[in-house]
Amino acid sequence: MEHFSGLAGPTQDYGEPSSWGRRDGGDWPALLAGERGLAGSRAGGGADSPEAAAAAEPGVRRQTGLRAPAGRGDMEVTGLSAPTVTVFISSSLNSFRSQKRYSRSLTIAEFKCKLELVVGSPASCMELELYGADDKFYGKLDQEDALLGSYPVDDGCRIHVIDHSGARLGEFEDVSKVKKYSIPEEAYDQRQDSVRSFLKRSKLGRYSEEEQAQQKAENSQRLTEEKAQASAIPVGSRCEVRAPGQPPRRGTVMYVGLTDFKPGYWIGVRYDEPLGKNDGSVNGKRYFECQAKYGAFVKPSVVTVGDFPEEDYGLDEM
Repeated sequence: MEHFSGLAGPTQDYGEPSSWGRRDGGDWPALLAGERGLAGSRAGGGADSPEAAAAAEPGVRRQTGLRAPAGRGDMEVTGLSAPTVTVFISSSLNSFRSQKRYSRSLTIAEFKCKLELVVGSPASCMELELYGADDKFYGKLDQEDALLGSYPVDDGCRIHVIDHSGARLGEFEDVSKVKKYSIPEEAYDQRQDSVRSFLKRSKLGRYSEEEQAQQKAENSQRLTEEKAQASAIPVGSRCEVRAPGQPPRRGTVMYVGLTDFKPGYWIGVRYDEPLGKNDGSVNGKRYFECQAKYGAFVKPSVVTVGDFPEEDYGLDEM
C-alpha cells in the first residue's frame, strides 16, 4: 500500500482508493496534490522530474489533470499545498454568508462541529454541499471521516449547510425572540464597575457640575425663546403647521402652554382632517377637545398663525 504526502501535514495511510472521499457513489482521490506528484514521478522519471519537483515545492499551485466523474460536470480539480482554505459559509437557516478559513486537515465530522458556531445548526443535523467560486454545484461532503482537503475545496468556494433539525429560516436572526437580561436601577447604582459609577467618580457627563450648569442655562434660554414664540399664538386662531419632513397641515390652535408629558411650551392643534395623533389628551390628561386622530402637539417654532382657510384633502372621496 502506498503513502502520499502531497498535502501539508504528516504522511498518512488513506487505505484503498475505493475509500478516498466517496461522493454519491463516485470515487474522488483523497489526496489530489499527492496523486499529481506521484503521477509526475512515475511518468517523468522519478524524484528529479519537473512534475515531482513542483509537487514537492511548498506553496505552489498545481493542476491535477483530474476531472469530475461522469455526471459531475466538466469540472477541473486543482490541488493546493496550502494547509488552509478560505471559503464562504451559507445555511438554510440564515440569509447571510460568512467568510471563514479552515484547515484542510480537518475531517468532515470535525468541520461540522466548527460550523455549529457559524450557522447554529447541530452537527448531527447538517448536510453539506460544495459550490465553486462561480456558484456551480460540485457535490456533497458526505464522508464523516474524510479530510476536508480530500474534496476539491479551493479559496472562494462556498459550502452550504442544509439543516435537518426542524428549525426555520431566520429563526436565529430575530433578536426580539432572545430573552434579554435587565438589572434594576437600584442594583445598577450600587455596582462599582459600571459606566455610571465611572462617570460619577470622574464627574463626567451629567455628573459634571460644569456641564450640568451649562445644560441648565441652555434649557432656560430655550424655554424663554419658546415662551416668547407661544405668546404670539392665540388660542382659537387659524394656523398652518410646517414640521420638518412632513407636508403642511392646517388647523385651529386649541392649547398654548406647558404640558406634563414633555418639558417646554407646546401648541395643541386641532387639524381640519384626521392627520393628527390623539384626541387632545396625552397619557390620560386632557388639554383640549377634538375627535380622535385630529389632535396634535407641536412646538411653537413650526406654527404660523394667519388666514388659512380649510383645504379639501380629498379624504372623503372613495
